[in-house]
Amino acid sequence: MGITLPLALFEQAKRHATKDEPALLSYVHEFTSDVSPLVLYQKAKDAFSGERFFWQNPEKTLTLAGFGVTEQFLAQDKQKDAYVGLEDRIRALKVRTVTNATEKQTGPLYFGGFAFDPERETGKEWQVFKDALFYLPLFMVTKKKERVFLTVNVVIYPDDETNKFEAVQAQWEKIANAAVPSLEIDTLVSAKELDPDAFLENAAEIVSLLQGSEDLHKVVLSRRMGLRFGHQVDSGAVLEQMIKTQNSSYFFVLEKGSALFFGATPERLVEVSDGEVYSACVAGSAPRGKTEAEDEKLGNELLTDAKNLREHRYVVDMIEDTLRGFTEDLSVSSEPVLLKNRDIQHLYMHVKAKKRADVTITEIARALHPTPALGGLPQQMAKAIIRMKETDDRGLYGAPVGFVNMDFEGEFAVAIRSGLVVDSLGILFAGCGIVSDSVPAKELEETRMKFQPMLRVLGGTEL
Repeated sequence: MGITLPLALFEQAKRHATKDEPALLSYVHEFTSDVSPLVLYQKAKDAFSGERFFWQNPEKTLTLAGFGVTEQFLAQDKQKDAYVGLEDRIRALKVRTVTNATEKQTGPLYFGGFAFDPERETGKEWQVFKDALFYLPLFMVTKKKERVFLTVNVVIYPDDETNKFEAVQAQWEKIANAAVPSLEIDTLVSAKELDPDAFLENAAEIVSLLQGSEDLHKVVLSRRMGLRFGHQVDSGAVLEQMIKTQNSSYFFVLEKGSALFFGATPERLVEVSDGEVYSACVAGSAPRGKTEAEDEKLGNELLTDAKNLREHRYVVDMIEDTLRGFTEDLSVSSEPVLLKNRDIQHLYMHVKAKKRADVTITEIARALHPTPALGGLPQQMAKAIIRMKETDDRGLYGAPVGFVNMDFEGEFAVAIRSGLVVDSLGILFAGCGIVSDSVPAKELEETRMKFQPMLRVLGGTEL
């Protein structure tokens, strides 16, 4: 898995650079043998622990593993919009980039996530992520179906010598030849649902608000589960367990020092590729059955349940209305179908459109977030109520996580079925949509069901 110095590209980058404005050399190499991004992510633990990310789409047609940070975008000025800030950073980087990349999802791209609500004060557990954190990785392994590529991103100054890139080559060789570390999630010492009584009280108050308002239709209320481990949790072990125990999901892991944000989410927010825009309408929830017959019965009940269908229609209408402002030739699948995960099934519809030429994926993500599935309806009114009722910052939970390239294409999922671990302490997140006929006790049970996937990943027992 060796790589060779791209001498011509290196010299071009040097000519492109100035003392004050260095160039970015983004070199792409295609492997001829079968290479696993997951294995390389794990091998990079010793060299780049705290500086790694992983992404895989539900179809397993795209996997990204990044380690090392050539540049990061950290949005910490609350007076500035994080989406606009990331766009500005990308535009500034693009004009000083030299690359041989020809395949999408290779070459320079940023991976990370935005905060759910940048208008509220950042919680102490989310401090390292701020309002947004995105990495331009030193090394990124891309697997597209059966083809595998390595991207190396290096900052080049006019007086750099070839030994700079040779040192990076040596780093890569060390990772490629390293042994795979033993992977085991440390013993889960305790798992405790936090403030269930407060959730029930807030849910009842929101139901009253909904019943007394003609304008407010839905508010998504979230809650937490606190976890404690014996030692710091290994992100590679968490990733391996997610892949083993979940299906039909986006898998994501984002490290920042001793903090780890991870999840297996069923929900795409937006994908932009070759001028096409894709989104998904996911809402409504039911448990999976213990037998095939019970599972079919629960699924059929979900497909005909008035409350869940109404929640899903809110999502469909909002996504359709929002995308019309950025696209043409928009189409939505005709009726909901079931999206089945191991523990939960949802109502699902697919959206496709042609992107207008002047539109970026970050603009679309900003406008869509949060959809009624994660925030409520109307969007701003629901966010204001969430701010009042939830005492804790959601951080990256429920927000866009994914990647964007220099042409503002990429993909964002919604970071649900997720958790945060800092050192040996963890938090799991779960939410549910409150509508006018919601029963708070049933909504509490729904959130317990939504804790289950990540609790199982981390070694917990059935709730």
